[in-house]
Amino acid sequence: MIEPVQLSPLPHTASFLNHEDEADGAPLSGRPGQDAIPTSEFEAAQHQGFFTLRFSPALEAHFQADKAAERLQLLHVGILMSVILSAGMLGPDWLMVPDRFGQAIQLRLQLFGPFLAFTAFLLPRIPVVWREWVGVLNSLLAASIIVKLCLSSEDVLGPPYLVSLSLILLYNGGVVRTRFWQSLLIDILILLMFGLAVQSLPNPNVPVMVGVALIMVSTTVFTLYGSYWQEHEERTNWLMLKHEHTLMDKLESGNQRMDELTRFDPLTEIANRRHFDEFLEQVWSRAQQGDRDVALLMMDIDHFKRYNDHYGHPVGDACLKEVAATLGRHLRKPGDLVARFGGEEFIAVLSQTSLPDATTVAERVREAIWQLQRPHEASATQDRVTLSIGVASLPANAPDASIARLLQQADAALYQAKSEGRNRVCAAAQAC
Repeated sequence: MIEPVQLSPLPHTASFLNHEDEADGAPLSGRPGQDAIPTSEFEAAQHQGFFTLRFSPALEAHFQADKAAERLQLLHVGILMSVILSAGMLGPDWLMVPDRFGQAIQLRLQLFGPFLAFTAFLLPRIPVVWREWVGVLNSLLAASIIVKLCLSSEDVLGPPYLVSLSLILLYNGGVVRTRFWQSLLIDILILLMFGLAVQSLPNPNVPVMVGVALIMVSTTVFTLYGSYWQEHEERTNWLMLKHEHTLMDKLESGNQRMDELTRFDPLTEIANRRHFDEFLEQVWSRAQQGDRDVALLMMDIDHFKRYNDHYGHPVGDACLKEVAATLGRHLRKPGDLVARFGGEEFIAVLSQTSLPDATTVAERVREAIWQLQRPHEASATQDRVTLSIGVASLPANAPDASIARLLQQADAALYQAKSEGRNRVCAAAQAC
């Protein structure tokens, strides 16, 4: 007889069949619309470093995608600051190149301002990998305006006006935090523009222009240094965070796999006793809420010890697998579960099933095992493997109903089926 068991609630109904083991380095995480990143990618990037500020193609694509929204917002802020800075430059224009102030108004307000507005509109529609280059165009256009005003001005302060180019370098490094390689390109091109502009000046004040050149070079070096390590730190932090998340996903997946394995019988590939107990508790709780019946089929392979002794344990294991697979094929209704209860004993819970319906199902299962025609020469009753089944069903809301009583009734019915000749179905409190 089966002793009453203490059942614990099931936090979730888990699938425990047909799982594939995750190999080390297998994809473990990914954003919607992206391929998952193997753990080995993170580990390789951390081990090898990224001196060039570039990851592997797959990792770089994830980095750019993760940072896309943040960069888009920063670029929009940068465009707004560019508008403010360009308007503010009208003050130096009036002080240093007053003879070109009208042209400055046209270039800054009628050309540069609308261009910035257009790029702000266009940014969200540009692929992520090209957005940073919009900042390059904005910077070069702003630098061209300064060079244009300087070279066309006849004011004595026109040549020193070129120092305004350093503001663009500071803007890229400090305001929009332009990516290093784009910053390097901008700085090189602006220095070339500065050099060509100085050579084009008719009578440059050499000491003044040397001082301006020193300011330009120093600003370039300092901003590039800051830009490089700023992006390096950003990439390092992102890499560590994503790697941590991936490892946590792997740990969670491993824990879930371990939990499922504790609910899974490795031989028969069906639920084990622990999972059955928890599943029955859950089904019973739901049946109480809906005032429904819960049925059990307690099943035992007839004379299985003799079968093992006669054919050997490997053949006995094969028999258990075949019986379990047959039970699984015939007990597949949603809300039902078949489990290995111990040894050669199996049990199934049928939700929302009355005693007559459960008895019909049990007879169908018994017949299916009979039709397997698996030889059993050591059987005392038949020449093939057979199944004895005890059936019980209770309304979950009945005054004296309980899981323990349901189990006891099913066990008593099974005992009755075995005592009356085996290879039969007996329902609780009924004659076979």
